Amino acid sequence: MLQRNKRRERAVAVEALADSPPSVTPASADIQSLEKQWDNFASITDLEIFPPGDPEDEDYRHFIVADVFVRIGPEDSDSNPGTGWFRTGKLVAADGIDINIAFALQRGLILWTAAAMWPQLSSKGQAAAKLMQVGFMPPSMNMADESEPALDEEESEEVQIPQRVAIKDDVSLKNIGFRPDFNPKGFTYKRRERSAMKTKKSALDEIMDVND
Repeated sequence: MLQRNKRRERAVAVEALADSPPSVTPASADIQSLEKQWDNFASITDLEIFPPGDPEDEDYRHFIVADVFVRIGPEDSDSNPGTGWFRTGKLVAADGIDINIAFALQRGLILWTAAAMWPQLSSKGQAAAKLMQVGFMPPSMNMADESEPALDEEESEEVQIPQRVAIKDDVSLKNIGFRPDFNPKGFTYKRRERSAMKTKKSALDEIMDVND
């Protein structure tokens, strides 16, 4: 599956570059980048969806998490192919980075990952890949598994589209992250997030165990 998505990978990576100045390199759409951004998510959040602790504490780190969705669309009777929104993972932006910037810099990676996770997206072909969109909702403890359907019409009304924003040249990929809800086919995460959680097991990690 991952090998067959090379053309799609290049297409979404180029599109992700559109809003980025030359000095800022977006996350690439490949296995190594997925693992790196997954590690970033775990390191920044400790697998929480809201920053723990008191903002006045010396070791407090502020971050924002969003639930991530992907679709081919918009879906309507005259625009085929199209799909509903598929829950894909969670994204984080830390240290004052605008969450829209975090989406812009990881958009190609998110679309590539979603195509590997959801046959309903990848089966539509190369032409449909150009119509793939990223959306988000406020963070929740919900996580998808491979059998989960697309959002229904009512749920889809809550999905927001990231805004196009200027990206400052001092933004670092180390301060943003992305974590899919389950492993894409052909990819097994080394789960370094687990070793980081030896003394603590969050509710999000418990949900991940159920879904494995």
